[in-house]
Amino acid sequence: MAEHENSAALDALLAAITDEPLPEGAHDDPEFATEHRAAVADVALLREQLTLLGDALAQPAAEAKPVRAPKRRARRPAGAPRTRSRRPLAVAMGTLVAVAFAAVVVGMGWLIAQNGVGGASDDAGSSAAKAADHDEKNGGRSLSAPGYLACARLVVEGTVARVERLGDGSQSRITLDVSRYYKPEKGADQVDFLMLEDMQPHLSKGQHVLIGIPEGVSRPDIWTVGEKEIARERAWISKALPQSKGLKCQ
Repeated sequence: MAEHENSAALDALLAAITDEPLPEGAHDDPEFATEHRAAVADVALLREQLTLLGDALAQPAAEAKPVRAPKRRARRPAGAPRTRSRRPLAVAMGTLVAVAFAAVVVGMGWLIAQNGVGGASDDAGSSAAKAADHDEKNGGRSLSAPGYLACARLVVEGTVARVERLGDGSQSRITLDVSRYYKPEKGADQVDFLMLEDMQPHLSKGQHVLIGIPEGVSRPDIWTVGEKEIARERAWISKALPQSKGLKCQ
């Protein structure tokens, strides 16, 4: 069903871009007709903004009229850079470029939202990102979340008890007072793991956090703070956990 909907959305977008006549009977499909109308509107907006940009680029820059300089000028401090005000044309061009770029983003966002495709699927740096991408392709996070949990060695939430900077300060050892185990089902009251200093958000003592650590590594690829965000992570983990049992990590 999801594959059929994705195909219909893509066909509607391609028809809007190429401006080709719709196949016979296409208007009889309410879903296709709705997707096509939305695609036509997005493509029209994109073309309009690109036309404005092209027209602005084609116009010659207005010649500046000579202005008589005053006899006395204030001295600049030695070594100070010269400053020039931005020309009106440059400001206008910057605005048009921003508008055109926004239109492109809108069009690409529509395609990604309808078809669940994007560059993050192969280049994501964590299992969580790959899980989310795989999920959208299959119509829901629950399809890929069990796979992530099958490959995780530790998924817990709790309160940060200690943050210890190590060596040259490039990473820290985090000690967590565990309040809930997801995987494994139970364990020690405290767990330790490493985090690089450039991993955001940083964890601090007393902070409530949910983490997930894959097999064979010492650092988490999921670390979530904030009660709303943790509740969201908790929901999909709890739902997918029973489905992950018995799965092999691939």
